[in-house]
Amino acid sequence: MTVLSCPLSSLLLTVALVLADPTSSCADTSSLITLFRAYSGNASDHFYTTNVSELDNDALLGGTYTFEGEATFLWSTSQPSTIPLFRLYNQDFVDHFYTISSDEVLEMIDQGWAYDNTPNHTAGYVYPYSICGAAPIYRLFNPKSVDHFYTMNIAESQDAMKDGYQDQGIAGFAMLPSVDGSAVNDSAGPFFLPSTMTALPESQETATSSSSCADNANVVPLLRAHARTGTGQDHFYTTNSSEMNAALLNTYSFEGDAAFVWSTQEASTVPLYRLFNQIVNDHFYTIDANESNVVLSLGYAFDTDNHIAGYLYPYSICGASPIYRLYNPSTTDHFYTMSQTESASASGYVVEGIAGFALLPSVDGQPQMSASPLLLPVSLKPSASTLGYGFPTTIALGPTSSIVSNAGIGSPTSSPNSEEVSQSTMARRAFIISMLWSVATWIFS
Repeated sequence: MTVLSCPLSSLLLTVALVLADPTSSCADTSSLITLFRAYSGNASDHFYTTNVSELDNDALLGGTYTFEGEATFLWSTSQPSTIPLFRLYNQDFVDHFYTISSDEVLEMIDQGWAYDNTPNHTAGYVYPYSICGAAPIYRLFNPKSVDHFYTMNIAESQDAMKDGYQDQGIAGFAMLPSVDGSAVNDSAGPFFLPSTMTALPESQETATSSSSCADNANVVPLLRAHARTGTGQDHFYTTNSSEMNAALLNTYSFEGDAAFVWSTQEASTVPLYRLFNQIVNDHFYTIDANESNVVLSLGYAFDTDNHIAGYLYPYSICGASPIYRLYNPSTTDHFYTMSQTESASASGYVVEGIAGFALLPSVDGQPQMSASPLLLPVSLKPSASTLGYGFPTTIALGPTSSIVSNAGIGSPTSSPNSEEVSQSTMARRAFIISMLWSVATWIFS
């Protein structure tokens, strides 16, 4: 195979970087501030704040809370592409709660939470997606102790699940306090994900009301298969069993039901576009129409008559869970899974973010043979029998906590109307760079 000459390869890389340059949409990293983390074992409450005085004088004074480190880096004021991370508190459950969803804020207020005493009711500002070198903040919930827990360390989140916490997906995207996301006790510096994982915001979606849910009786399985072709590989997803059977007669092996989606558009759902590149043998799926246009210019083509693999939610509403999207630049393969464990252990792949939200095929998101959809809890009403699985954003609370406190960190205030939160989907910078490189290499081979 002929290797690209240095001048030409440098030119192509430069073009890719220009096409994918996200700097105009990135927040100012020199304005980053620390989000501190503390924990009260007596109250079973995790507390996060950027205010050193609040941390020292209200939380740590008297030993009520114990300092656990610098949890992440975010912004104290609104920046390009960022949205508010709202902070609420429930005196009865002694629980601090953080979310970027204005819909969820209103639901939690209905159930007894209130805005905490912070400027603009926010703990800070974060990205809604993985852009500009940001990494995910994982959110967990313990229904027995009624405690919300946030960490950037995926191993810590998995350990917490062994201790009774439920994984509730991603609370937002911010800058890592350390290489692996572990909280740092002193003088952390922000770690940025490699530029190859930085994405460019290409479109805006308006958050839908959580009361507008698709009919769960109409879901169909999104089937998953995998093929190895020489040095490459391809993951293939379809709701059409005949099409899957045809693929299995070729070089693909069936891996199970990957998710449950809708075959026709229903309330609050958006299309999941499906494209294919014959040159690099890669199936690609996205809910971003602008991103589909980008990949069309890179040699991909729509792979179905209606260009769509199915319909799903653009946000974590109605009991839906995230579909994680990954990419392997060595084998030019896009991989989609609802299993956080599988996404973390996929060798050679980098996480590109969330492709959309659908219904789980199993408790842990692993693909299953002949699965049934798992609906995540939507009700916020406390119930001794309400136990959530997977990644709910709308939380089902467990038994009422026996711990009662008259005040949290800061005083709950009245609950004015919350800001409207809009969230953007992303065209992947890593994808543009790697695809241009792959196509160019093939042309000159």
